[in-house]
Amino acid sequence: MRARSLPSKLFDKLSSSKLALVMVLLLILFSIVGAVLPQQGRMEFKDIALWQMAHPTTTSMMRPLGFFHVFHSWPFIITILILGVNTLTCTLLRFVKEGSFSSFKGPGSVRRMGFFSLHLSLILLFAGGFLTSTSRMKARIVLTEGQSFEERHDNYLQLVEGPLRSERHTGAKIRLKKVQITYEKKRYPVDVTSDLEFQSNKDTLVNGVIKVNYPFTYKGLAFTQDKTGFSPRLVIRDKKSKRVLFNSFIALQTFDTPTGKVYRDFLSLPFLKQTYTVTVFPSFSINNGKVKKTGEDPENPLLRIEMTDPIRQRSAQGNLPLGGRIVMEEYIFFFTELRRWSAFMVVQDPGYLPVCVALWLGLGALILRYVPDLKRWFVEKPGKGRHPGKRNP
Repeated sequence: MRARSLPSKLFDKLSSSKLALVMVLLLILFSIVGAVLPQQGRMEFKDIALWQMAHPTTTSMMRPLGFFHVFHSWPFIITILILGVNTLTCTLLRFVKEGSFSSFKGPGSVRRMGFFSLHLSLILLFAGGFLTSTSRMKARIVLTEGQSFEERHDNYLQLVEGPLRSERHTGAKIRLKKVQITYEKKRYPVDVTSDLEFQSNKDTLVNGVIKVNYPFTYKGLAFTQDKTGFSPRLVIRDKKSKRVLFNSFIALQTFDTPTGKVYRDFLSLPFLKQTYTVTVFPSFSINNGKVKKTGEDPENPLLRIEMTDPIRQRSAQGNLPLGGRIVMEEYIFFFTELRRWSAFMVVQDPGYLPVCVALWLGLGALILRYVPDLKRWFVEKPGKGRHPGKRNP
């Protein structure tokens, strides 16, 4: 008996069903890891750092493996690659065994075509998954109305990308012109529209409209609507010298609470000696000295500034209408303007098209595979169920 060559043995190993089972189990394990560990791109980097500080032992084991961005880690990429090669070799062996292209002729040809099409869709799916894991970019940007963004690597927030991605940034200027929100009963947003301008170098200016579930694509970058909020323009002067210490918009965080949205954030400015918190009421009313938000449209906005001094154990609070000023400690605060901000998810994914083609091809393959069975189940053959000498009712 002639000994088998090394390539033949390797081919058999790669097409092994046991190998496929192990790879599938590893994918399930990676999915569990991604659900349990905080993942880059889904959480703020500072929150992930806090979690890692609280779990040093787990972090020391998981970080070298890249499990805090598990679907871009090398163990996941290698698993996807091996599973794709396994499916390819298994399909080729079956294709040769069935008589290659001659298997698409004669009885049962439709079912065999469905079988091979299904395997081809799986190969495309794994190829798309490999491209996504190695070369995908996902990031976030936050723009206030009138503000511009230069499409560069260092300007993105929460940037996560595959290990084989080359830097292919367009350097385009992106400007947010207007954010329009339609509310039901002045409280519940039913439609969010962001108008943007895109321009790269000396190219023609391109206008883009982004709505929820309706992204806009510019030079391979898909922009999807994320959260919105308010950016008050705050001017801070020194009380004694009247020197301007700060003059800019502040994109306040948006919190969803049982009573509605709250627009609030800390003033993280290095010159402030106390802790200051800023809250915006887009529309308000005052009842018994208490401020109550009455709507989401900025019809008569109010800015609340809260100061706490833990060293001196003091606190203070002041309300600023639009155009107003207030003195707190050694600072004078001016509320000069209110605009909206809008956040966008920016994605560039070379594996998106192969995955979409794979899903549609897989659907067609399932139809080809099971249509003959459905015909056999539902179409009664002539004479079936009839017995000689008996009349059917």
